[in-house]
Amino acid sequence: MYFYTAAVGKLRWKEYLSKEEGRIGSNTMEAFALLVLVNNYKAWLYEEKKTHQKNLLTEYDSPPSYGKPSMVDKILDGVQFNLEMVSTVPTVIYDKNDRTFKKLEKERVEWLEAFCKTDKSLQTNDGVLKKASTDTSDENLDAEPAADEDLFVLKERAKKRRKMTKELREFTGVPSQGERKHKGWSDEGMVAFEQYVGAIKKDVEDDKYVAWEKAYRDVMEKLGHSKREADDPLQEARYKPNLTVVYEGF
Repeated sequence: MYFYTAAVGKLRWKEYLSKEEGRIGSNTMEAFALLVLVNNYKAWLYEEKKTHQKNLLTEYDSPPSYGKPSMVDKILDGVQFNLEMVSTVPTVIYDKNDRTFKKLEKERVEWLEAFCKTDKSLQTNDGVLKKASTDTSDENLDAEPAADEDLFVLKERAKKRRKMTKELREFTGVPSQGERKHKGWSDEGMVAFEQYVGAIKKDVEDDKYVAWEKAYRDVMEKLGHSKREADDPLQEARYKPNLTVVYEGF
């Protein structure tokens, strides 16, 4: 929710969410939201695991066979998504006794169980989660600074936190990942963005986005985000320049 809202823009998000037809965002908006999520996910996992330790179970270190609910189970508790475009079945199912709900739940459990055994999951568990559970290099970062060194200490602590998680960022990390001297997105990030846009564009052409948009609106409505506030201003239409006047071919 938060990534998509930020990528689309709050005003547009609220305005289009209240409509039953039309896309909320565009191919590039959806792709950028995904890019931001992928880029920062491991860094956020590290920070949260370091803070909550054993109280935080993720899809990487808590497969369904452990019998303990992971972060995914908590987020998707009591809801299953049917994106197969079957007209007789709703896109979002909340009834746990529903046959389709049980079928989708079984498929998700099997997928998560298999995912935990993949190399990608094992690498994330060992390189991020276990490291966060045992890392004590910044154990004093949360201590209260003395009155005469508040500003300096706070800046140093912020610098240390950024340095610790920088290497965990997928596309804005260390220079060896292709990051340019002026920082910003790496070459790998640019390639990934293009691939995301292409994949989303194909889904739109195949009408696969319809079920996703319907499911998204359904969940947002249940969470109480579908109604616009009375004092929320409408997004003003942007000026469209006359390209025949301002564009010159080379």
